Formats: sequence, C-alpha cells, structure tokens
Amino acid sequence: MLFGSRTGFGLEFHVEHDPGLLYVDVFVGGLHVNTWDNAFYPPLLVKKLKDELGRFRTPTAPPAGFTSPSESFCIAESWMYDNTSTGPAPGAEAALAQCVFLEWGECTDEVTAFAFPDGDRVHLACRVRDEGGVAWGTEARREPTVVSVSRTVLVETLEHGLVIAEREWSARLAAIKARCDTRDGGDMSSTRSS
Repeated sequence: MLFGSRTGFGLEFHVEHDPGLLYVDVFVGGLHVNTWDNAFYPPLLVKKLKDELGRFRTPTAPPAGFTSPSESFCIAESWMYDNTSTGPAPGAEAALAQCVFLEWGECTDEVTAFAFPDGDRVHLACRVRDEGGVAWGTEARREPTVVSVSRTVLVETLEHGLVIAEREWSARLAAIKARCDTRDGGDMSSTRSS
C-alpha cells in the first residue's frame, strides 16, 4: 500500500509481515532510503508521523540562510556532523539544521535528510550513507538526492501513513492484550482443582 510516490515522497506499507512490527519503505526523490531496515516499532512511527505533521500542516517561509536544497543540505549537514560553519549568514547553519527530516528511529539512521519549507512547497534533500554503517565522515560524499514536493501532498502522505500506522498499532496492541489476558487467567482449563 503506497501513499505519495516513489519519485516524490512516498511511504509504502507492508502490513502483513509481522505481528509486532510495521514494515514501511520510505522513498525520497526516487531513492529508497531505508533498504537495510524497514521494520518500525509502531508506537514510535505513530509519534514521528504526528511530529512531522505538526511541522508541515501550515505553510512556512524558508529558514534563514536557505539558498537551494542542495546547498542548504550541505550547510546543515556540515554544521550537524562536522561542526563547521559554512553558512551564508551567522546562525544560518542552526536554522537549516532544524529542518532535519526522517529522524524516525533506527530504520532511518543511515539517511541524513532535511525538509526545507518554502510556502506551499517543501524541498526534500537526503543522502544515504554507504554500506549502512560506515563511520561518519569516512565515505566519499556525493550530491544529495533532492526533490521539491507540494506541501499539501507531503501532508496527505503523512496523514495517510498515520492512519495506517495507528490502525495497525491498535490491532497489534489488541492482539497482545488478548494473549496476555489468556495467559493471566482467562483460560483456566489446564489448572487442577483440589
């Protein structure tokens, strides 16, 4: 079940895989950003989707120092990971770094992503680190994958994803509670009376 698109921003849910986890493939600009691990813990995914929705429901001006998605990505990435100042204006690095995106737990740990708001558009820029675990700064850096999407489409994709994540978490939680209730006294057929 795909929401959004693989070429823009997309969330592809595979709900039938596991009773405890929720499998979701995440796409940005044609790049599958979590090929190494797509098994999300449902309550964490629900929380992260709600957090992202809170950021993008209302049109917002670009952050201070925003020039282009690629250049702003490089400035924010350098500030976050290399602790170097390369921005066009003092404090711009921190403002750009606050646009970090896809901080959704270990499934997205190997991707560095930013979502730069720009009114009714959102510029997504990301880079997947090679080899899924190479120490930061040791791999050759290449240009980030960049795509600009409608803010409305991004919000709709996140909202649809949230509906599925909440529904699947509710179903899994009910199944867990039912198993616990059965073990904790719901089924007494195996106990002997004295």
